Amino acid sequence: MQALLPNNEFVVMLYGREEQDGQVLQMKLPRSAHLGETFNLIFLSRAPKPTFGLVLGSQAVAPQLSETGRFISTLLQQPLPLPSVSRSMQSDVAPLLPAPPREGAPGQHTQLAQGLMQAISSSGLFYEFHLMQWVAGKRSLASLLLEPQGRLSENLPQAPAIASPPASPGGELRLSAHPHQDYLNPLHRDTQTLLRQQLDVLESGHLQWRGEIWPGQTIEWDTVREKKDDPERGRAAQSAVWKTSVHLTLPNLGSVNAVLKLGESGVEVRLAATESSAAILRAGIGHLVAGLNSAGIGLSSMGIEANEKAEPV
Repeated sequence: MQALLPNNEFVVMLYGREEQDGQVLQMKLPRSAHLGETFNLIFLSRAPKPTFGLVLGSQAVAPQLSETGRFISTLLQQPLPLPSVSRSMQSDVAPLLPAPPREGAPGQHTQLAQGLMQAISSSGLFYEFHLMQWVAGKRSLASLLLEPQGRLSENLPQAPAIASPPASPGGELRLSAHPHQDYLNPLHRDTQTLLRQQLDVLESGHLQWRGEIWPGQTIEWDTVREKKDDPERGRAAQSAVWKTSVHLTLPNLGSVNAVLKLGESGVEVRLAATESSAAILRAGIGHLVAGLNSAGIGLSSMGIEANEKAEPV
């Protein structure tokens, strides 16, 4: 480097590896550069003007990951098992309802909705957030112990079935060490699948749940948050839309797929079933609209189609 110009650019003498004579160039360099300093440059492109990259140090430095970073990288490379967040660590999860809902019993529908919410909340996917709430005094220790990670705590009594785990004296949360844990992998082996699911949900924003809503009746429930451009607010503005899809195989209707999109304008509903079941669903649209209105949700659009791939009863 030979001189500093008024426009804060530098006059440098550029030498090739084998060239004896250098070439004078004018270029921008970091503000920390000073006269007489020598830099290593890499030629990047010729057009529209010669461009060089600045090499810091004599050798390129390979990126280094921390032990935690390496562990997460290894975990993300493992295949994600079939999602079942409600059963990932709890083989004794009971159906949400003891029996199918009866006609004329709206309270059971509320109970089903609350059961689905509780299944997701206690699945362990939000355990760290619930820990923060517990520290802030907004969540009980007993509720933490109902989650998969909490079931590994020493707070639990050694009993085969636990309906309501008690909090320990003083509200302390004690986690025991296990012989299979090590410094490079401090996680309990029973939480690794759950952590993989947490990372996947965090990255994709896609939540999946599979379980029984009453004995013998399984449900597959997917939820994802979508973003759509709002032309009236400009391209940069985006409105959140929650998309949820449900798959059921019912005893009388057979295979039914439902896709709902909930946004500011209301909810869009799309149902697919066999030809005979689609006709039954069309006849019951009035009950659906009344139920949505009672919940304060407007129906923006509705569609029911016969799906030839749907499995009949």
